[in-house]
Amino acid sequence: MTNVRTADVGTEFLERLLERSERNPDRSRPASAALEYDRLPTAQQVIRFHDQMASATRFGAVEVQWGRRDRSHLIERVRVRDPELLARHLGRPTAPATAQRLRDELLPIAANGEPWVVGLLEEMTAKWARSEAAYRLTASQPDTAKEFFTLLASISRQEARGLDARTFSQKATKDTKAFDRHASRIAGVLAARIGQPGAAPDVVWAHIGLERFGHPVHLKGPLAVEGACCRLIDGRAKPFVSIHPEMLPQLSILERPTAVLTIENYASFNRQVREIEDDGLVVYIGGFPGAGVIELLTNVLNALPADVPFLHWGDVDAGGVRIFRYLEESLPRGPLPHLMTKELAEQSGHSTSADPSLASIATSDSAIRGLAEWLCSGPDVHHLEQEALDPLSPVAAG
Repeated sequence: MTNVRTADVGTEFLERLLERSERNPDRSRPASAALEYDRLPTAQQVIRFHDQMASATRFGAVEVQWGRRDRSHLIERVRVRDPELLARHLGRPTAPATAQRLRDELLPIAANGEPWVVGLLEEMTAKWARSEAAYRLTASQPDTAKEFFTLLASISRQEARGLDARTFSQKATKDTKAFDRHASRIAGVLAARIGQPGAAPDVVWAHIGLERFGHPVHLKGPLAVEGACCRLIDGRAKPFVSIHPEMLPQLSILERPTAVLTIENYASFNRQVREIEDDGLVVYIGGFPGAGVIELLTNVLNALPADVPFLHWGDVDAGGVRIFRYLEESLPRGPLPHLMTKELAEQSGHSTSADPSLASIATSDSAIRGLAEWLCSGPDVHHLEQEALDPLSPVAAG
């Protein structure tokens, strides 16, 4: 009985050769391979393989090197002569042609997003043209790729903000489970984009405002939530209160705070609201702030006079600097750093290596660019976790 697996050894061999050529189109020597005759246990299979190589040779696709002396009846090596002819011989387009065709199909979808989505498409097309997968997608998966780019384009237009994953997925693709199918590759793309390769998905989802259900915002200060019958929440209650994002339309400012202070770390937030009395508004953001935090801060900053100080207290490290920059880019006005200085890091932090990935912030107009430049290039870089410091009123610090 003919073994179906070995009957196509010749075709598999030529496919593998073509793939080697396409993965390195600029190679100085043609792709080549030696045959493992152990895969051809019968004389009929050897004859079939030799016939297939002869056919590819006549087509101009490959050239065959035969053995010498007592091995002159065996093929020593097969080299690719013309990758395009080899693809035609195998009855399929070349990888560059396939990649270009898929790019043309995906471009209108990607162009509906921000320019970086088109940039990603070009990056992935270059990999497909070399027969490589890009974010675990190959050029033979057009429908999956279309779904992926549809989600990315929608995310780039800020359409995920404030939605849970299933709702966003339905709105973007008419399929509630599409986002789940692409979640890991979307997280990989966006983590690199926000300068945190390998970041946990929760960090990435917070960055784009995607939440399963909006988390309550923890705060202390002169804010209130007013109901039809009475005051539902008074932000001056001790030690602090939690306001659900659904309540934000009922939010009111009771009086002008002495300052607005956002805090990255939960322990530092708890110490701040318990130990400091300065009539300020203190808001816990929990790393990259979710949609509810951004909406609350936007409403508050738009309502308060510009001379009310707005500050942020976070870790002195790459993550803390990126969170600070995210606040600057997401809010009507950016904060100033609170207890985030090179001097404090040198006094109370620990020595570490520089992080060149902060270069874009170091050369921006950010209020924290000086700290970013030091963390990016040194000398004598230190990181500081904010829990190492005692809380301090931003009014006193100013």
